[in-house]
Amino acid sequence: MPLIVPPSLTDEDGALTQACEDALVAIFEKYDVDKDGALSNAELDAFAKDTNGDVFDEDTRTEITEFLDLDDKGQLTKKGFLQMYNLQTSSEPEETWKDLQKHGYDSSLKLVASRSEDGDNSANKSS
Repeated sequence: MPLIVPPSLTDEDGALTQACEDALVAIFEKYDVDKDGALSNAELDAFAKDTNGDVFDEDTRTEITEFLDLDDKGQLTKKGFLQMYNLQTSSEPEETWKDLQKHGYDSSLKLVASRSEDGDNSANKSS
């Protein structure tokens, strides 16, 4: 069976592809429950638990606050979220693929399932 190689998540300049960025923005917006354009600690914890099974450790939180874009309340902005994934993807694209898959994206970056929609979809399919 041939190995299926997913498309690159970055372009030749190292920037996230539009498809990758669109998927990540959708994930960010799902966790930005209060729709203020940034992830509070509780929202970031929910994202981390769904993605990695646990909240970020102190070292990771320190890196986020030191190196990524934050709002005036110290919360991770959409820009910062994309920065975080750009950094991860440039060094470990397979980790970004794992994260995208956990959030319901297939190898062509199409949303095929999501945690919050799983129950809704099963009801819709039976009609």
